[in-house]
Amino acid sequence: MSQIRVILAEDHPEMAQHLQALLDSRYHVDVVSDGQTLIEAASLQRPDLIITDIAMPGVNGLIAARRVLATHPKLPIVFVTVLDEPAIIRRSLADGARGYVVKSDAGDELADAIDAVLAGDSYVSSSARAALGDSPGSG
Repeated sequence: MSQIRVILAEDHPEMAQHLQALLDSRYHVDVVSDGQTLIEAASLQRPDLIITDIAMPGVNGLIAARRVLATHPKLPIVFVTVLDEPAIIRRSLADGARGYVVKSDAGDELADAIDAVLAGDSYVSSSARAALGDSPGSG
């Protein structure tokens, strides 16, 4: 089986390197730094998964995800962000993202989130679940 192709959208170079290091052993990862480039890369590269920040310059991750899902509705998207406000978490999932990982959880939970969304499930990290007032447990 060929390696799973991931597009990682992250505008902070240090965080992009950290997340890429978490992913490189299991996935082929291409990094972009803004939402517009993410939209273009999703059409050109046909990834198996998108991992994106929300707060990025120009087109933010929420808008980029909506645009990608409009043309590729089955493409799994996982948000990895510092934002843990319940309204943003709910909006991202309602808009079609299958995963939401707060960056402070990424080291421990990003791989689980990816496995879950690639299996067709959803995943919300522990900090995001706490923000939502949900009990422990994935998804």
